[in-house]
Formats: sequence, structure tokens, C-alpha cells
Amino acid sequence: MINDQSIIICARRVDSFMYIFYLDISGISAFGNAPSAILPAAGLIAGIGGLSAYGFSLIGRVCAFTKSSSYREAWEKSISKETGSIPSISCTFMTVAATLAYSMILADTFQTIFATAGLHLSRTNTLLGITSTMLLPLCMLKNLASLAPFSLLGIIGMVYTAFAMGVRYFGGAYAAPAGVFLADLSTSFQPAFGTVGASGALSPNAFILISMLSTAYMVSHYVDSIAC
Repeated sequence: MINDQSIIICARRVDSFMYIFYLDISGISAFGNAPSAILPAAGLIAGIGGLSAYGFSLIGRVCAFTKSSSYREAWEKSISKETGSIPSISCTFMTVAATLAYSMILADTFQTIFATAGLHLSRTNTLLGITSTMLLPLCMLKNLASLAPFSLLGIIGMVYTAFAMGVRYFGGAYAAPAGVFLADLSTSFQPAFGTVGASGALSPNAFILISMLSTAYMVSHYVDSIAC
């Protein structure tokens, strides 16, 4: 039976899949610019995915064994009550860090969108406006069922984006050196290929992909926890 909750869960699963996909692409480009970089990247994706799956299943097993319904309760029953605040503090810190990271992304994205529409705002004003008019009301919702139509719209948006990217890619609109729209991109955003391939995984920049994957797999875990 399809209901609002199932639509939200489906949308979030699609979002988490696309999130992992986009992060993988940007993470790989952080340490390599040759096709062979995909080989160590695939190993990192599979390895970290396996470790994440094991860690998440272990949390579930501990909660089931101790008959707990939260991280803190499971910690207190399996470790000690005196240190029960550690998982709560860790989760709070992770949430704050994630909120800060996404706020930075929203500020940069919407500043560009507003500028395209002829509205030139500073990065700070853009962030304050988005936070006060959109994010704060969403955070105050007690029931997410009202978001079901927008979650479905998000799925449609993801499909449309993938389709548009496919059309531009196979049409060569951004192909170097004479793509129709290539000149519209700033030099820093234009594609560039070099000789750093699989060996790039040994550089510190590989930790960028590792960090991205950790965040992406946590998103997938929370989607499934909402479904349960």
C-alpha cells in the first residue's frame, strides 16, 4: 500500500543513492584526473561500504541484545552509565558539523541562483534568508507526512537532472575543445584530464573521498532506520 510515509522513504532512498553517486564522482576527481583512478576508488567504495554495513548491523545487534531503543541506552547497558553522554555528544557534534557543511553548500548554491535571477545578495544574507524562511520551518515540523508531495517532486527532479546531463553529454555540448556551452564555464570548472591515476589514491587527497563516503553511507543508514 502506497502512503505518504512510503513516498518519503522512497524519495530519501533515491536521494541517498544519487548523493553517493555524485559524491563518488567529485571524490574521485579530488585525487585523480586519469581513468585509472576509478580502480582504487572502486576499492575504497566497496571497502568502506562493507565496514559501514558491518558497523550499522553491529549497532542493531547491540540494541537487540540489550533491548535498547537509542545509542545512549545501548551504551549505558553495554559499557557504563557514567560515560553514557559520549554517544549523545558525538551525535550532536556530527549533526552540527553536517548542518554547517550543508549550510555552506546552500549559501553558495542559492547565491548563484539568485544572481542568475538578477537578485544580488551577499553569501551571509542568502544563508540567513534560506535558513529563516525554509530550513527553520522544516525543522519545526512534528510530522513529515506533509512533505510527501515534495519528496515525489524531488524524485522527478533527480530523474530530470540525470536525463538533462545525458543529453548534454552525448550531444557534446560541453566537450573540449569546441563544445557549444564550454565557453560559458569558468576556467576552474572546465574539464581537465592529466596523468594522475591509480597512484593518486596514495595521496592525502584520497581522504576527501573517504570522508564523503562516510557521510553518504550514514545517509543511507538513516533512511533505512526511518523505514523501520
